[in-house]
Amino acid sequence: MESKDNKDSLQETSIDLSSTEIANQKETNHALSQIPSEILVIICEFLNPKDLFSLTLVCKKLRRLLWSFSSYITQQIWRNARIKLSILDEYKGIPPPEGIMFEQQYIWLIHLADACQFCGNKRRGASKIYWPFKMYCCVPCINLRTLNNETAKQRGISYTVFDILPHIVLYRDNLKGSKCDNKLDRYCLRSEAIGVQKEYESIVDFEEKLKWVEKKKQHQLVINDKLVQYTLREENRIQRIWREEYKLRFGYGHANR
Repeated sequence: MESKDNKDSLQETSIDLSSTEIANQKETNHALSQIPSEILVIICEFLNPKDLFSLTLVCKKLRRLLWSFSSYITQQIWRNARIKLSILDEYKGIPPPEGIMFEQQYIWLIHLADACQFCGNKRRGASKIYWPFKMYCCVPCINLRTLNNETAKQRGISYTVFDILPHIVLYRDNLKGSKCDNKLDRYCLRSEAIGVQKEYESIVDFEEKLKWVEKKKQHQLVINDKLVQYTLREENRIQRIWREEYKLRFGYGHANR
């Protein structure tokens, strides 16, 4: 279960539909709002994902139709649009991670996100998808929002909680005076860690707390297994972009290695 305090979630930060409503627009007079839903569904079958997202901003009727996570028809509309688009080799024909993400969220991440969702950095290859967090952002922004075990402990996050959180693995420069200069380490979202820690502390009964931890841990293991292939695909995509950028700047040389 995601923390209530997780203001960094994709749904709240990059697709906040309520903030995009056109001021003083009288939706009841909008031509598209008068079209029967059955006809709208047929029209949507011919649109690409970008057009579908644009339609969600037109009126409440279209937003309800196209932003439903529970409607089979809605998910099918987005699925068809994704299959038609499929321009990235790394994700061609690959459906969203089952039980983790809906078509709308998935399409936004793999096809439409073109800038860090926090700072707006649009430099090609600067941002990537962090699948466990459902985020598309650059390295500086992910650094600001994550904790490793050591920094989590400093903020009062127990290892028990840290161990059951969604996490990413990052390569970091180590502290001066350490035995090694750099290391791989696990990082979790700061906002989510704080929220889950509060939930953990709110459980008074010891046995119930143990059951809660075990349930969380098993759930996260299942999610981790499902996201492995997506993380690998994203790393391949970023490596491809970097090779292409290298070729553009310096010629073929090492880029072919």
